[in-house]
Amino acid sequence: MSLYSLPVPATAVVQSQQNPYKVQCAPVPVLAQPQVIQQLPHLTDEDLLSVPLLTPQPDSQSLPFSYLDNVCLPPLFDQAACYPELSIHGPLFSPRCNSDSIQPEQTTAAESQTSDDLHRILQESPSSFEAESQPLNNPSFMRVSQDDWHWLSSQICEFSSIVPAGFRLPSRHAISRCIHGFMAGFHPHFPILHPQTLHFRKMAPELILAVIAVGSHYCLESHQGLNLFAVAKSIALEQVRHRDAANEAESHDSPDSSWTLTESPTYQSESTPPAQGNHHTGDSSQYRSFVAETETMQAVFLLMAMATWGGEHRSLVRQAIALQSMLAMLVRQHGLSEQLTRPATWQEWARIESGRRTKLIIFCFFNLHTIAFNLPSPLWVADIQLHLPCTERAWRCPDAASWAKMYQKLAPPPLFQDCLKCLLREDGKTPGFSSLGRHVLIHALLQRIISFQRSIPMDSMETQILPKFQHALRQALGKWQSAWEKNPDSSYSPRDKHGPIASNSRALYHLAHIRLALDIGPVRSLLEQTPDQLVRKLEDGRQIERGPQLLVAAKHATAALCSPVQMGIHFVGRAPSWSVTHAVCSLEYAYILHQYIQRVIHIPRQDLEADERTLLETIKEILCEVEASSSTGDPDFIEREPKALGFKTVRAWAMILDGMHTWNVVHLITKTLYLYADSLECSAFGNDHQ
Repeated sequence: MSLYSLPVPATAVVQSQQNPYKVQCAPVPVLAQPQVIQQLPHLTDEDLLSVPLLTPQPDSQSLPFSYLDNVCLPPLFDQAACYPELSIHGPLFSPRCNSDSIQPEQTTAAESQTSDDLHRILQESPSSFEAESQPLNNPSFMRVSQDDWHWLSSQICEFSSIVPAGFRLPSRHAISRCIHGFMAGFHPHFPILHPQTLHFRKMAPELILAVIAVGSHYCLESHQGLNLFAVAKSIALEQVRHRDAANEAESHDSPDSSWTLTESPTYQSESTPPAQGNHHTGDSSQYRSFVAETETMQAVFLLMAMATWGGEHRSLVRQAIALQSMLAMLVRQHGLSEQLTRPATWQEWARIESGRRTKLIIFCFFNLHTIAFNLPSPLWVADIQLHLPCTERAWRCPDAASWAKMYQKLAPPPLFQDCLKCLLREDGKTPGFSSLGRHVLIHALLQRIISFQRSIPMDSMETQILPKFQHALRQALGKWQSAWEKNPDSSYSPRDKHGPIASNSRALYHLAHIRLALDIGPVRSLLEQTPDQLVRKLEDGRQIERGPQLLVAAKHATAALCSPVQMGIHFVGRAPSWSVTHAVCSLEYAYILHQYIQRVIHIPRQDLEADERTLLETIKEILCEVEASSSTGDPDFIEREPKALGFKTVRAWAMILDGMHTWNVVHLITKTLYLYADSLECSAFGNDHQ
C-alpha cells in the first residue's frame, strides 16, 4: 500500500480491462493517441511535425511516442538562468538522451522497432537545433506519461469516498502544462520543492493536485484549478485525519513514541562524506513519515496560497483563513526546532531542506495575511527555532555529485534567531545568509513592527517608548539593507536571473519602513471587501499630519515606485516574476504618497523643507515618465496642475498592476486603485475633467 494512501475498498477497480484509459471511480477524458505509422520514410523535421492527429481504431497499435509529448512547452521566463535543470531543449528530444525518456513504460516489439527506426532517421538527418541542444535534464515530474496519469488516477480512486462523483482528472498534457506553469510562475517566489530529486509517482497525490491547481492559474486555466482545489483539500484533510488516528492509536501502546509539537525529528546518519555514506536513512519508516507529512503540509500551503489570492471569490478567501489555523498546527507538529546532522544522501538532504523551507515560507505567508487582511499571524518570531535556508547554489545543484562536492565546503546555515539577534544588536555583526534567508528575516522584522504597534494605544505613539523602538528597528533594517546590497544575487528587478525573491524582499523592506513610521489603521484590509468599499475606507481614513514620519514613509513609497517606472509600467506587470507581494504593498504605497502630496502641495515652495522639496520634485519626475510612456499621456500636465499629482500617483500604480492576469486579488487591488484615482480626480477637478 502506498505511503500516502488509505486502504482501498475491495470494490475499487482502477482500470477497465476493455478500456485501459478509463478510471471507474470517475469518468476521465483521455486524449486520443495518433495512429501508428507502419513504415517511416526519410522525413524532414517539418514532415514529422506535420503528422496529423488521428483518432485510433479500436484494434490499432499506438505510436510509441505521442505527438503532444514531443511538442516543446513554452520556455520558462528566464528559466535557464534560474533553474537550468528545468530547461527543455529541442522541439522533439535531445539527440543525446536515450529513448527511455520519451517512451511509455510498456511497449510492444513492433513499437520498439518503430522507435529505433525513428531515432536512426532523426540522428541521420541533421537539424537546425542539434548544434545547440543539450542533454535533456528535465525533472521526471514535469513530463507526465500515460502510465503516470494512470498511477495518479489510481491514487485518487483510493479516496473515492470523499472525491466528488463527477470529478474529471485533467489530461496528462494539461497536467504537464500546469506543473510547468507552477514551476515558472509560483515556485520562484516560494521555492519549497526540490525539482531535481522529485519523481511524479513518489509524490503525495494531494501535493500533485495542489501543484496542478496553482499552476493552472499561470496557464490562464483557473477553472481547472478551482475543480482540483476541492479534491486536493479533501484528500489532504483525509490524510491528516488518518495520520492523527494512527498516531493516537500508537500513543496508547507507546506514550513516548510521538514527536513533540515544537521539535523536528533527527536522523542518525553516519558522519561520512555524503557521496560515500552507506547508511541510507531514506529507507527508515521515520524518514518516510517525515516526507509524507512534509508533502501534506506543502499541499495545504499551496491550497491556502491559491485561496488567499482568489480575491473576488469570497468563498475561497474564507477557506484560506480557515486553512490557516490547520496549517499552523501542521507546522508545529512537524517541528519548529531542529538539530543539524549530516545527511546520508542528496535526496535525504533535499527532503530535510525542503521541509525547513516550507515551514519558513509558511511563516512568511502568514505575515502576508497580516499585511493584506489585517489578521494576526498564528506563528510568531519567537516560535521559530530553525536554521535559515541553504544557499541558492546548493539548492540548485543539478546532481548528487556536484552537491556532494559543494556540501563538503559549505558552512552550516545560521540559526534564524541568531541572525535576528545580530540585526537587532548595535554591535552585532550580521552573518551571511542566502536570498531566501534575507526574505525570512525581513518578514520577521516586519512582524515585530506590526505587533509592537498593535500592543500600544494610538495616543501613546509619541511617548518615549516608540522612539527607542523605532531606533532599534531602523538600525536592524539598515543592517538588513547592507547585507542585501552586498549580496551579488540581490536586484531591484523581479526579472533578475537569480529570481524574484530579492525584489520581493525589497518591496517588504520599503513597507517595513512605512509601517515603522506610520500606522494607517485597518483601511488597507482586503478581507471581505469590494473595490467600492475599499475606496470608501481609504477616503474616510485618518488624515496623516505633515512631519518627519510622513516624510520617511513617503520616501520609501517613492523608492518602491521608481523601479517599475524605470523598467516600464506597461511591461513590468506582465512579467511572470512580478509578484502578488508587490500588488499588496502597492495599495499602501499609493495611499501614503497621496497623503504626502496633499500635505505639501499647497504650501509655497520656499516654506518647504529641503527634503520635502527634493521628494516632491522626484515624484513629479516619475509621473512625467509615466505620462510619456503612454500615447495619451501629457508630461506637461504634471507641471501645469500640481493638484493632479495625488491621483496621478495612485493611477500609476493601477497601470503597473493592470498587466497582471494570474490572480483575482490583483484585479481587486487594480480596480480599487483605479476607482480611488477617479474619486480623487473628481474631488480635485470635478466630474467634467474625467
